Amino acid sequence: MDPLEVGSWIITNMLDTEAWLRASDQRQTVAVVQADRNLARWYPDIELYTEIVAYQAIWELQSIDPALKYQKHNVKQVTDNGETVSYKDVERPVVAPDVRALLGATADELAELEAEEVEQRQYGGALI
Repeated sequence: MDPLEVGSWIITNMLDTEAWLRASDQRQTVAVVQADRNLARWYPDIELYTEIVAYQAIWELQSIDPALKYQKHNVKQVTDNGETVSYKDVERPVVAPDVRALLGATADELAELEAEEVEQRQYGGALI
């Protein structure tokens, strides 16, 4: 996917462009490549288009925020100059929320659900 095309889409279609505009050209390119690669792995049967890659690229760039890095490593509390930040025990999802809203569960998640359904099936007989 062309980073210029993704950047143009972000600028003309998104209000929250701070992470994109703050990143250098090289980081923007890497974010697009990383988003494209990850999405191709998570959604192998989906044709990726600019909007989807743009949402994920922004999500990738936002994840380099130091506060999110602390949260990813399960840091419970950070104190700096008297300011304290606490984090929930929840890890930040790797798939951008907008991507998940458009594409649904990843291929791995769907495979897990199918495996669970197979385990729960009963053949013949009845529960009493």
